[in-house]
Amino acid sequence: MLKELFIREQYYHHHAYEILTAHHDIKSFLEKSFTTSIELTERTKLTKGKASEAIKADDLNKEIRRLLSVKKEFKFEVSEEMGVFYFSSKKSSIGGFDFALINHEENLTKLRNICFGEIRYNDNIRRWNDFLDKNPELKEFANQINTTSNQGINIPVVKGLSSTPLIVGEIQFGNWALAYRDFFKVLKANVQNSIDCLVYIVPTGALEKSLSDGIVTFDKTLKIIKDFEKVINVPVWLVGIDIKD
Repeated sequence: MLKELFIREQYYHHHAYEILTAHHDIKSFLEKSFTTSIELTERTKLTKGKASEAIKADDLNKEIRRLLSVKKEFKFEVSEEMGVFYFSSKKSSIGGFDFALINHEENLTKLRNICFGEIRYNDNIRRWNDFLDKNPELKEFANQINTTSNQGINIPVVKGLSSTPLIVGEIQFGNWALAYRDFFKVLKANVQNSIDCLVYIVPTGALEKSLSDGIVTFDKTLKIIKDFEKVINVPVWLVGIDIKD
């Protein structure tokens, strides 16, 4: 069935509005992705023995990912380890972020330092080559920063190599308790990175009612952000999406 997806509610936390406005093209793309027609599979939902029309959360998740994948700069199933972001085209079991926009040159420099710098991974060569095999467009830059003469030392991570902000995102239609895990995850990743914004996509309105009970919603997430606003020091764009026929 064809449904119209749109943004019903939104909330900006900790300068998220200013950051996204400074990157207007990215904000516009995200808004456009959440305001379009999508194809969903209908199902029957039982609430206290009463049947009602509903939709499959997995289908909605896939559709949003498809819309975001139009912009090739977005990476999916992104995990963070020791300040480096890794990603895969396949579903990850690591529990990383659903999608991210990354400054690849800065990220590669960090990976180079923990592969060939002062403290090295045991599998440094395999890890380095695997990353470059997935990102062949970075091989030229990799050859510039990793030379035989600078082995064993860390090289500076140069800020501002490009105007690309570090944005991580979650598409959350699962159990309400997962929201806490998601915020802990972004706070952990922010320890060794300066995350510009977390884009947190949750259901509200008719969409919320069409999914399972006890899930993450706009209102529940907004309450978490306000209750812990002094702890959540990462800018957050909370996006409440809805559907109409």
